[in-house]
Amino acid sequence: MNNLYARSVFFVQDAERALRFYTEQLGFSLNWQYPGEGVPSVFQVSLMGFELILNQTDEQTQSRAGHGRVFIGLEEDQVEPLRNHIAAKGIQTEQLHWGQPTHSVRDLDGNELFFWDI
Repeated sequence: MNNLYARSVFFVQDAERALRFYTEQLGFSLNWQYPGEGVPSVFQVSLMGFELILNQTDEQTQSRAGHGRVFIGLEEDQVEPLRNHIAAKGIQTEQLHWGQPTHSVRDLDGNELFFWDI
């Protein structure tokens, strides 16, 4: 078996607020949400082929919000389009060292998107 289809799941305190942040500020597209209408409790967004599921916390998962991290590796031909997207959207990144220069984008709950030197 090859090429498992996998996505990360970030837990968030307020799914409606997170949806606005990911789509309006970071420029992700909404792929689906549950329930299908109204305020979502779980939804998937995507950007340039990267897909991410965001899940509203409940009593059992309350402590999970803000503890997610995903590493997004880039090929050489992907660096410039992502750099242009970040500049166009005015996305703030934090530069740190995680094996090599890394840029981190944090969502409103503190979940992290890591990109090697863009």
